[in-house]
Amino acid sequence: MSSVQAEPVKSPRDLKEFVALAYRIYAGDPSWPPPLRSDVRWMLDEAKNPFWKHAKRRLFLARRDGKVVGRTAAIVDDEHNRVHGEKTGFFGFFECENDREVAAALLHEAEAWVRGVLPGASRLRGPVNPSLNDECGAFVPQESDPGLPFLMMTYNPAYYLDLFAKAGFTKEKDLVAILAPVSDVSFKRLARLAEGVRRREPKLVVRPIRMNKFDEDLAIVKVIYNGAWEKNWGFVPMTSEEIDAMAKKLKPVIYPPYILFAEVDGKPAAFHLALPDFNQVLVKMGGSLFPFGWLKFLTERKKIDRARTMALGVLPEYRKRGIDAVLYYEAMKEGLRIGHKWAEFSWMLEDNLDILKPLEVFGGRIYRRYRLVAKNL
Repeated sequence: MSSVQAEPVKSPRDLKEFVALAYRIYAGDPSWPPPLRSDVRWMLDEAKNPFWKHAKRRLFLARRDGKVVGRTAAIVDDEHNRVHGEKTGFFGFFECENDREVAAALLHEAEAWVRGVLPGASRLRGPVNPSLNDECGAFVPQESDPGLPFLMMTYNPAYYLDLFAKAGFTKEKDLVAILAPVSDVSFKRLARLAEGVRRREPKLVVRPIRMNKFDEDLAIVKVIYNGAWEKNWGFVPMTSEEIDAMAKKLKPVIYPPYILFAEVDGKPAAFHLALPDFNQVLVKMGGSLFPFGWLKFLTERKKIDRARTMALGVLPEYRKRGIDAVLYYEAMKEGLRIGHKWAEFSWMLEDNLDILKPLEVFGGRIYRRYRLVAKNL
């Protein structure tokens, strides 16, 4: 009889153990930036995170001889299945010791739960934490450069993909990250492109976010975000509440010159969202702001030397006009000014060549992969 037991999270103590497991698995790993525990709890909180208004989840813990050795969440997003006409379930928040039996037990429970709440469920996909609009994909160390991931990108041991494979999961899609130097050479290439675009688009105006009109600009983001990606594989529009929640979460770390809006003839056309890579700070904070976390945060943030472009959305009617190049140019100009050395563009679908190819112009290259796996039910 197996000594591994995978059971639902039923109590506050179980939830505490669910959150704490990652900090034990990655203890001492310099490539893992410990997320704030409060952020993890908020993400899982069905009463606070608006994602759960259109999705359901069940958390599972695996124990061996009473010790927690693995965890996962089973997720059914009704909005995803409505938008894509699917009956797909998801798993996420997966953490596990290098133990095939433990992983199989967790994923088996996730499969069973999805079948129970989604009649006719045909597929289980993951990992997502808790959706493609958040942290997602399993880091593929074998096909990626090593080192600390950028803000809100995933990290995991190399053996996770092997655990998924042995549990019957296969690759469904890779998400890729592009790394580009913030350098004079790259800047000059972008400058030439941007100059040409501005000659062709005399009514194009690029401006930073207005913090004194934050809600007004956030309303523009809502329109562009959902309009720009509506036809992308796996994309599910974010509700107004979800975007409000994300904005509230990111507002303390916003650097206004990196959040840019493009307008053509006074009408919103595109926006660019980049953030300084606060993982360079989080990796030194141990997952908590207390007792001295805020002091460390304020001290270390001055040493950040890289940024992540998290989103660049262009409305369909303004695509293939070079507006993206102008936004990249303005962001890189600011990056050079403040001493940033690297920019990551992530994530992007591995087969979205219309987006990937232009980044090569200023030295961008695919340097990391994040894999979504799936299993037919």
